[in-house]
Amino acid sequence: MSFVLKTVSRVFQTNSRPLINIFKNNSRLIYEASVFGIKEYKNVRLNASLKASPGLFDAIKERLKEALDKNSHNIDLQDLNMYLLLCKDPNDLEIILEAFKKVKNLYNFDKNEQFGERFAKVCFILENNDKIIDALNDEEIRPSLMSQLTSFLLMNKFIIENKNELAIRVFDQYLETIDNGIKNNERPSGKSHLKKQNQLIPFGHLRLAFEAMLNINSKESFEKMQETLSKVESFKSKPNNTALACCFLLAIRQNEPNFAYQISLSIEKFNPTLTNNLKAIALLKQGRIDEAFYFIDFILNINTTQSNDNFQGKFFPDTLEAFEEEIDKLDDDIKREKYKLALNEAIKKLFHQDLYGYCTKINIKQKK
Repeated sequence: MSFVLKTVSRVFQTNSRPLINIFKNNSRLIYEASVFGIKEYKNVRLNASLKASPGLFDAIKERLKEALDKNSHNIDLQDLNMYLLLCKDPNDLEIILEAFKKVKNLYNFDKNEQFGERFAKVCFILENNDKIIDALNDEEIRPSLMSQLTSFLLMNKFIIENKNELAIRVFDQYLETIDNGIKNNERPSGKSHLKKQNQLIPFGHLRLAFEAMLNINSKESFEKMQETLSKVESFKSKPNNTALACCFLLAIRQNEPNFAYQISLSIEKFNPTLTNNLKAIALLKQGRIDEAFYFIDFILNINTTQSNDNFQGKFFPDTLEAFEEEIDKLDDDIKREKYKLALNEAIKKLFHQDLYGYCTKINIKQKK
């Protein structure tokens, strides 16, 4: 174990367990349920089941199955809406999907009723991924799942379940939906929008997409990240700092420190601690310790007395590990001692998360 990690383990102790263990095993938290309206929809379903007369569910189910067996488009929208509220298992979800395909073009059902959003929420509540994947694989149904809110919900859910490839697939399909909408001069319904969005591709979608690519951590996901960064520019959108940090870390893990340094230059200047940590890491990974020290010294001299942000003026463990590795390679004794003194001071300002934790942890109070 390096000097930095030994020091971290000694300085940060929580119930006799080194906090460095948390650095290596960051757990990702779900976005707060209020973002998606899951709680509200649970309550709507509960109220519907309490108010439903005995036998209503079975009667609706029989009518829907009869129509499907006859390949009939004569499906009552009220029945379909109520069945969405009362459904209980995968068989019910299959009936809903088949019935939806019969009526969606006849009544413009999806545009007015937000079917895709409600179907995704039901699958979320019933903890059924299979039917969501079936819907994504169905060309007739997939567009209904590509609203801002629904695609965001699905990406988040898939990342939580370590299905990162599926999250990226949803993101790509969402971009395709946006592109088609632009070509067809369409304006998406405001009902399906996330709040406080001021660009075409929402910040949250980009953040989740790059997190998924980081989690995959392969040459292919690195190339996908580069491709996505270029594509995002054509939509006049840009990633936020957390998304860029994901891109940066993926580049570092794929031994692309020069590209990582270029990403660090894109970090908003209002977060000098983040941008200087990233610049230092990228330069250290290129063996450019003297240039990196400029940014380390900058962080050491950040005045945090009037800041409520507990990250300002702190160092990622990643930064100090890279710094220590380069110090050990120095032949110049005077320079080595100078940098070791700086390292000792920097350790006193260690941040409680590593860079991966910063990229992936969402600070919320609620999990459901």
